[in-house]
Amino acid sequence: MESFLTLYEFQKRFSSEEACFEYLVHLRWPDGFRCPVCGKTEFYFLGESRLFQCKSCTHQTSVTAGTVFHKLRHPLSVLVWAVYLVSTTKKGMSAMELQRKLGIRSYKSAWLLLQKIRHAMTPVGRLKLTDAVEVDETYIGGYREGKRGRGADNKIPVAIAVETNGKTMGRARLHTLTSASREDLHSFIKSCIAPGALVHTDGLPSYGCLDGYRHETRKKTKANDDVLPKVHIVVANLKMWLRGTYNRIPSKHLQRYMNEFTFRFNRRWKLETIFSTLLWRCVSTHTITLADLRG
Repeated sequence: MESFLTLYEFQKRFSSEEACFEYLVHLRWPDGFRCPVCGKTEFYFLGESRLFQCKSCTHQTSVTAGTVFHKLRHPLSVLVWAVYLVSTTKKGMSAMELQRKLGIRSYKSAWLLLQKIRHAMTPVGRLKLTDAVEVDETYIGGYREGKRGRGADNKIPVAIAVETNGKTMGRARLHTLTSASREDLHSFIKSCIAPGALVHTDGLPSYGCLDGYRHETRKKTKANDDVLPKVHIVVANLKMWLRGTYNRIPSKHLQRYMNEFTFRFNRRWKLETIFSTLLWRCVSTHTITLADLRG
């Protein structure tokens, strides 16, 4: 992936609509154009409309057709800028801020674009976590009247797993749960942790009888003991990030926000390629519609 670490480098590389178009074509078809319908490689290029027409089946396609940008009417430069801002802003970006910085006319359009970019952050391939992994659960939700903490109404249980060698952290996985039951937690562990890995948990009974893994239960010996320090750092960073960037997160969209957090966290040592990685994801991921987002 090409590196774009500084704003100056980015502005120089994408100084025009044509430059954005050429880079998107390169990302989507690095080995040359291939028709998405018949798979043939010979084509006519319709310059005025920037369409590729297959010589074999005559199907016409644009560089954004079939990607997360499908049917969006923003200029390509706005799309590329949006991906750059979202990927390189450490604390994330709200739709209102994206609308203001890029001059997008409506909040709805900015929100839809941002959700489409988040959709491209969904883990693909999902290489499972290995070696030693800390696992815990937490509850995410806004401020509400009544009981606080785990027993609060309408809070969403979230499972977190993070690789650790005792000193540093590796990759992380986060996923919303229906409940913190044995079935849900075991399903989460099996979906994201490789069999045979060493799994560290607290003493919650739901983690018991964990088949296929080396399971180590950690219990406090003193009141201030932190038995799962690495996973608790991830939880604290997640909650701080959500509070600092977003005023309100509907429960049905929470997983998308956690996908964004995980995407950033797992690439915290590869910031120079995070923009090109995300832009590649955008042109290689199928779109999501407003109807899909509204459920």
